[in-house]
Amino acid sequence: MQRTVFNEDHEAFRDTVRTFIAKEVTPVYEQWEEEGHPPRDFYRRMGELGFLGIQVPEEYSGGGESSLKFNVILAEEASARVCRSVRRRCTRT
Repeated sequence: MQRTVFNEDHEAFRDTVRTFIAKEVTPVYEQWEEEGHPPRDFYRRMGELGFLGIQVPEEYSGGGESSLKFNVILAEEASARVCRSVRRRCTRT
């Protein structure tokens, strides 16, 4: 089913989030769980990619978005990707 609420910019953002999670989160997620938190560099990388401060006004170095759609995409992809990888690892043991 194709969604009509998101435009091309949203879908490009979704692809970036998916790639980031697949490369930089999923492989080390279990380690972060054991440590109780991700490393500081994780947050720096998220900032570099524009994942943080999406709705903060641009004059304060934010993304300046008025819509929640980018936040929704970030939450959807993070929960879907991480949960899927954790479930897959849990069923292997």
